[in-house]
Amino acid sequence: MKIDDWGEMYGEAVQKLPAYVQEARLTICGLSTFLDGYVRLHEAEPVLNSEEGTPQGVLARELLRRASAGIGGEFFLDWPEGGIWLEKNLQFSRWGLGGSGAQAGQMLAVLGAPALMSLEDRSKRQLSVIHPSVQVATNQGVLQCGDILPVEKRKPAHYIFEYTAGSPIGSIIPKRSSRTIVRFTQERLDNDPDFTRESISAAAISGAAILSGFNEIDRQDIRAALSDTVKLAHAWRDRGLRTIHLELGDYASLDARDTVLEGLAGAFTSLGMSYSELRGLCVGSQDPITKACELSRKLNLSRLCVHADTWALAITKRDPQRELEALVCGCLLASIRAEKGEPCQALAVPGNAEFRDPPLEPFSKSRERFIVCCASPYLERPAATIGLGDTFLAGTLLVLGGAESAIANPQ
Repeated sequence: MKIDDWGEMYGEAVQKLPAYVQEARLTICGLSTFLDGYVRLHEAEPVLNSEEGTPQGVLARELLRRASAGIGGEFFLDWPEGGIWLEKNLQFSRWGLGGSGAQAGQMLAVLGAPALMSLEDRSKRQLSVIHPSVQVATNQGVLQCGDILPVEKRKPAHYIFEYTAGSPIGSIIPKRSSRTIVRFTQERLDNDPDFTRESISAAAISGAAILSGFNEIDRQDIRAALSDTVKLAHAWRDRGLRTIHLELGDYASLDARDTVLEGLAGAFTSLGMSYSELRGLCVGSQDPITKACELSRKLNLSRLCVHADTWALAITKRDPQRELEALVCGCLLASIRAEKGEPCQALAVPGNAEFRDPPLEPFSKSRERFIVCCASPYLERPAATIGLGDTFLAGTLLVLGGAESAIANPQ
């Protein structure tokens, strides 16, 4: 397709979005929800000017290394007092919702589509950043988040350091806009037995479920978390849920990543990752798309999805045309969030977006699977980069989990 055709296709996607929302089925969004505090990296002088050998100095060195290389991802620093120090010494631009499943659910709720979210932390601060129509499980059944009464106990926050291409950070001028997620405690999945019960009950009428949060769990706790998740996913599938999506995430080590993929093998049918995460799976000079096809077959997935700055790709056993619609919807929502800085309604394609040729034609094949590829609206200087992959995920599952998609792809 020509670049002009992509612009036209995205314009059509804006018009189709209300129909996608109208036919949307429930999306189950788990398994780790938390609070994010946002800081512009160039404004974090108390960190950047810290002395070497201090925890602040270690943090500064890692943040500057990532900004210089144009990479984001997550960074764990064993500094239990880190959150208290940052909140006392830095100016936060805003507070927001954290977690891949949670951010996808937030986007769906903004659009008016149903989403059930796992939620252990029900403090006032956490509830304040969640859309009021997000569904939350309680011991009295499912309620909208806006009707939940807050409690005192809360989980530690995560801290997002954002930077923009071309904007100096000391002597560094980043070539790519991104962000680094910093945490100071080892996480675990949400302890939310009401979500477990209600999500199993709702699986029969749901369009998709999201698994995420495994990249933040300590080694000593990961086996139990994986075992519990496999049981939950099988319970969903026994109730008829067809699309169970694992969003990979950024891991501290290859061993930790591989432990999760191996431990959850067979429990998920769809796998998503960024292009940088895909490259991390490659051996030597292996072609990333070849690796994606290989992984899709090895894990016997219905689909595998990759999102990059200027394109997105899926390897699927299902209807390739519907998959293209899903990719375009996901890219559209992500580009609008990049433009506005937060999840919002999709009223138009961003005016300053540019389209670049994707690496493949829209449709090709790899053995029994289709490869579907599209250009993505690219913004060189986005208002924000956090949550773009999760927003993309929401758009893809909105389409793939809809009633029309269920008819087009029968069991």
